[in-house]
Amino acid sequence: MNDFSPLRDIPILIGSFFVLTAAVGVLRFPDLYSRLHASSKLVTLGSAGIFLGAALELTEAAAFTRLAAILLFQFLTTPLSAYLIAQAAYLRALPPRLSGPDEWNQLGRHPQPGDEPPREDPAD
Repeated sequence: MNDFSPLRDIPILIGSFFVLTAAVGVLRFPDLYSRLHASSKLVTLGSAGIFLGAALELTEAAAFTRLAAILLFQFLTTPLSAYLIAQAAYLRALPPRLSGPDEWNQLGRHPQPGDEPPREDPAD
């Protein structure tokens, strides 16, 4: 039995490749920042391919609409959450492994390991 549908299967295979590449990146990259980059970007692209392949196979408009809404929500939230996790790790003084200049350090005080995170003054 041959159930190969190129319209459905090729986007799913491409999406699966992106997800597999993200998993390899999480295992191979040296620090949180590069692992977070690999996982957030590639999983978002991989799920887009998988959802696209599934949506092209479905004939019901309601199912296609749900998949489109899920994909839109993921495209909006995944990069934002990855940025906030990276910013929190940086402010908690988790050192990145850099091969170039630290651009965030040029914007302000660079936290050192052991520093406490800045506290907001409740009197303000």
